[in-house]
Amino acid sequence: VKIHYQNKTRIKTVMRSISLILTFALLILSCSKNSSSSESSDISTPLFCGIDTTFVLSLPAVDIARYSDCRYLVAGIYGAEIMDEVGNLLPSWEDNAMKIPAVPSTRGFSPTSDGGYLTTYIDFVSKSSPPDAPGNGWTWFIPSFQAPHYVNDAIETSVGDFIAVGWISGDPGTGGHNQKGQAFIARLSDGGILQWIKRFGQLNTPKDTFWEVVEADDGGIVAVGSKLEDREFYFYDHFWFLKVDADGNQVWSREIGTNDRYDMAFDVIKMPDGGFAATGMSTINSNGVAAMRVVRISAYGAVMWNKKAGGDGYQDMGHALALNQNENVLMVAGTKQPYGDDSHIKLWGYNPDTGNRLFTINNIDREFGLGSWGVVASYDNGFIITSNPSLIKMDSLGNFQYAQ
Repeated sequence: VKIHYQNKTRIKTVMRSISLILTFALLILSCSKNSSSSESSDISTPLFCGIDTTFVLSLPAVDIARYSDCRYLVAGIYGAEIMDEVGNLLPSWEDNAMKIPAVPSTRGFSPTSDGGYLTTYIDFVSKSSPPDAPGNGWTWFIPSFQAPHYVNDAIETSVGDFIAVGWISGDPGTGGHNQKGQAFIARLSDGGILQWIKRFGQLNTPKDTFWEVVEADDGGIVAVGSKLEDREFYFYDHFWFLKVDADGNQVWSREIGTNDRYDMAFDVIKMPDGGFAATGMSTINSNGVAAMRVVRISAYGAVMWNKKAGGDGYQDMGHALALNQNENVLMVAGTKQPYGDDSHIKLWGYNPDTGNRLFTINNIDREFGLGSWGVVASYDNGFIITSNPSLIKMDSLGNFQYAQ
C-alpha cells in the first residue's frame, strides 16, 4: 500500500510538472512572435495574451507600442505606463521609485531592446531606463547649429544604435545653410553620442520635414514627411518617402501629391514584405479641404497603391497606422475636422495587398476624444487606439463595446 501511494504521488507530481511546462511553453510561443522589444524585461508575469476582448479605458494617452511578454507600453500625458492585454496597468517606473515625466508630444515614442523607451521633444532625444534596471538612461541635445534643429521621432536600430529625424527652422535666405535641405536624419550610438547628421530636401527653401522613421530590412533607414515642390510663396509640399543607407547616403526618394497643394506624411511602418506603408493628408482644393492619404510602397521605392479618403466636410487626416496580427487589415487612425464644429476620431481599414477599403468608422462619440494619435496591433488580431481622454481596444474591423 505504501509503495502504491508513493508511486501515485510521483505520477501526480510528474503530471503537474508536465502541465506547468506545457502551459509555460504555449505562453512563450504565443508571445514570442509578437514582442517588439525588451525581451529581457521580466518585471511582471503576463496573465493574458491574445485574449479576445474589447474595452475602453479612461486613460489619456498620446501613443502606444507593443512591449515584451504580450504587454503594451503606453505614453500617457502623465507619464509612461505598462498595460496587459485586458487593460490592467502593471507595476512599472513609478512603482519602482523611478518617476518618469509625462510624454509631452505625440511624436517620438518607441520601446528599446532593454525594456526602456525613447521620447523626443523639441531639441532632444531621451532614452529612459527599464523599470527594473535604473541607471542607463541618457539624453542627447541637438548641437547648436547655424539654424535651430527640432526632432520629431527616434528609434533604436537592430544593431543597437539610434536614429533621430526632424526639421530645421527659419528661411535659409541666400547664405550659410541654404545649400542644404531642411529635413535631417541623425545617427547616435548608445549613450547619445552623435555619429553623423545629414540634411535632405529642396535647396534654398524652408519647411522640409521628417515626421517619422523606421528601419529597413537591409539596415537602411526610411523617413517620411513633407518636401517642398519648389521655393515659392505658398510653400506647397509633397508626401515624401526617403531611404538612406546605414551611413546616411541617399538610396531613393519618392514624392507623392498634386502640384500647388499641401501633401504630408505623418507616420510610417514597415510591412512584412520589406516594403512600407505611410499615412497623412493631402489638400484637394484651394480652400484647404483635405483628404486622408495612405500609401503602400515597395522596399525599392515603387508605389504599390495610393489611396485618398474623406475630404467631405473640410479635413480628414491620418495620424498613425498599424497592421493587425493576421496581416489582413491595415488600420489608419486619425481625425475628422468638420466645418464649424469640434473634430472627432475617424478610422479607416484597408486590404494591405490591394488597397481596397474595408471599412470607415466615423461615428465614435466625441466623449472618447477629438482625434486618435496612435494605434498598435493587439495580440488578439484587433487594434488599440489612443486618444485623449481614452484608450480603446477594438476588433480588426474597428468595433468595440463600451460599458458605462
